[in-house]
Amino acid sequence: MENMEKSNTYLANKKNAEQGKAVLKAFEEETKRPMEEQQNLLFKILKDNQDTEFGKAHGFSEIRSIEDYQKKVPVAVYDNFAPYLERMMRGEKNILTSYRYDHFNETSGTIGLPKVVPLTDEQTKIFAKYNSALISGLLAEHVSDEWMEGRVFTTTSGSYRTLENGFTVGCASTKMADYIKGGKTAFENMLLTLFTTPLEGMNPPEHADAKYIISRFALMDRNISGIITGFYSVAVVFFRYIADNYKMLIDDIENGTISSDVDLPDETRESLLKKIKPLPERGQELRKIFKDGSDFKWVKKVWPKLLYMVGIGGDGFQIYDRMIKERFIEGDITNIYSGITASEGLWSVPAGVNDFDSVLAPGATFMEFLPVDSGDDFTKCVTMDKLEEGKIYEIIITNLCGFWRYRTSDAVLVTGFHNKTPKVQFMYRVNRTVNLAAEKTTEKALQITVEKTCEEMKIPLADFCIYPDPDANPNRYVFLIEPIHEITSFDMKALAECVYKHLKEANPVYAECVEEDGWLAKPEVYFLQPETSILYRDMMVYHGAALSQLKPVRVIANERQRKFFFSLRQD
Repeated sequence: MENMEKSNTYLANKKNAEQGKAVLKAFEEETKRPMEEQQNLLFKILKDNQDTEFGKAHGFSEIRSIEDYQKKVPVAVYDNFAPYLERMMRGEKNILTSYRYDHFNETSGTIGLPKVVPLTDEQTKIFAKYNSALISGLLAEHVSDEWMEGRVFTTTSGSYRTLENGFTVGCASTKMADYIKGGKTAFENMLLTLFTTPLEGMNPPEHADAKYIISRFALMDRNISGIITGFYSVAVVFFRYIADNYKMLIDDIENGTISSDVDLPDETRESLLKKIKPLPERGQELRKIFKDGSDFKWVKKVWPKLLYMVGIGGDGFQIYDRMIKERFIEGDITNIYSGITASEGLWSVPAGVNDFDSVLAPGATFMEFLPVDSGDDFTKCVTMDKLEEGKIYEIIITNLCGFWRYRTSDAVLVTGFHNKTPKVQFMYRVNRTVNLAAEKTTEKALQITVEKTCEEMKIPLADFCIYPDPDANPNRYVFLIEPIHEITSFDMKALAECVYKHLKEANPVYAECVEEDGWLAKPEVYFLQPETSILYRDMMVYHGAALSQLKPVRVIANERQRKFFFSLRQD
């Protein structure tokens, strides 16, 4: 049976690799003529949607050029589309889009209320092409063929709710079964062939401990060849969970049981027990690996055939990329850092392997670019062929879900070109700058500040967040730094001065607000208790958020977050 499973896994991965190489080859051609691809995509979307309510109101049938489109359709934010989306969720058709849909992607709601985006069949094809297939092509070109022999440890999980009209709302990944011929049975067979996660972990019921399910089934398989995660920060969550709970996990694997300490509905527990059996040999192997604890680089000892890892690990997630390499994975593996993807669509794809840059995807989304120093002057929007290396732009997209000239708030730095198509790095969210006194401190500046501080002060950094305190007089930033291990004594005054020094370097305007204008006070700094960030993610998951979607909290944005993080400060 084991040899048959390996054979099925190899055949499925080999098929995916061949399809992926074809997609990679086609993408290479796209990058040689990006504006031709962009124009073709835009005019296809306009033609397909000219008879929608939005298309008629904005004269889609009369548009003959990109300039016409920009004149007839204003740049929009989510609130402009919200009334249309409410009607679409009630079942009205042909409103924003003519494409078929029966599911709405739901954002994680890290800041504010969650937003919904219709997942059309056309958008699903784009995600499949530029995410799954293209990644398989990169693996086929850059990784040993042995990757095809092993299954994948994926951290993806999420649930969805069903509306009265039959539409569903939740993560895109939760609807994968509907796009596989054969429905739920075929989907579960695919999961068992390619991934270690069972259906109960991919689509966990409310309050079920998905971390246990996903981790336990991954540990059962020593032949894993890859790890796929949404964000590298989520992979860290799972590695730390395994490191903290390896004794319980090994006991269950060895005995074929599920600990009573694991929170699972009875029906889910019974279903999982039917899929497991005692694995005494694997249990003993894991016991030897963890015989002296888990404070070492254990990942490749647990999965000796691990070859690659895929996920968002660059840009604001480099802190977690470094943590994985420094604490969990010994030796080289191939990293494929995902491009810029959101519930609204996909803007870029990996530039290669072990490369933090990504390449804009001309055939995935029609994109315009607003220089970040242009404010709201949308007459300064430019197309892909006008981008300049070294400049930062906000992306404005027209997608296959019915979002027309939508401000994404994603700011990207143009780092170079692949053929004629720009390469970019994500810089920050335009709407997430800290702005107490018009200083506009970006999340990137905050990240640089904390990382340089922790390196200089020799603090083992796990995570961090900041609170822009509007009640202090003058206003100030409060930095909350989470160390990997508890710190019992430290020169906090020196730490605050070090933070201030590096923050001034990262944002000179901030320094002017403190030293010249007196509008801001110097920052305060506190340590958080270890694993505070994981506790916050657990709380959000308990309240219905999908773990795979949760981004780290960098800037505390509401009272719930403030109370949570401030209550876990170390004295």
